[in-house]
Amino acid sequence: MADYYTPTVVDPVIPVSAILPIEAMFLSQVFDEDVENGIAYYFSEDGASDLIFFDPKEVREALDAADHASSRLVAKLLDEHGDAIQGDEEFELDMAGDLWPDVLQDIVRRAPDLQDLTVTMAFTCSKMRPDGFGGLAMLITASTIRSESTHTLFDRFYKDARASGEFGHCDS
Repeated sequence: MADYYTPTVVDPVIPVSAILPIEAMFLSQVFDEDVENGIAYYFSEDGASDLIFFDPKEVREALDAADHASSRLVAKLLDEHGDAIQGDEEFELDMAGDLWPDVLQDIVRRAPDLQDLTVTMAFTCSKMRPDGFGGLAMLITASTIRSESTHTLFDRFYKDARASGEFGHCDS
C-alpha cells in the first residue's frame, strides 16, 4: 500500500498580532506551527489537516478576546456550529482544507505589513507511482487567491504545444 504526503510551507512568517485567537486555534490544528518572538511559522510534513476539533469553552474565550468581524472562520463557526459553541461537547470542523486559504487571506487583509502569503505544497508518495508526485503553488493576497498544481501546468504546456504544432509527425 502506498502512503501519500503533502509537505506544505506557508511563507513568510506571520506576525502573531495579525492573527485572531480563533484563527490561531484553527491554524494550529490545520498545520504544524512554530511561534517565536511574536511571529508564527506554519508548515506541515504530511499535509494540512482536513478534520479538526474544537473545545466549545476555548472557542467562546477566543471569540470574546477580539473583534472578529473580518473573519470568515468566525462566520462559518457561528453559522454552522452556533449550538455546539454554546454547548459543552467537543465538536469537529470537517473540510478545513477548503477554509484555511480564506483564513490566511483574512490575515493578509488585516496585516498592514503583510502584502501576501505563498503556500508551497509537494505531492510525494512512499512508492514510485505517477499519481503520487507533483506539487501546488498558491499566492494569497488581500484581493485574490491564485493556485496552480503541476498537473494543471502540464495541461497548459500540452495545450500550448498542440497550438504551436510541436506535436507534428516526423516522416522517416
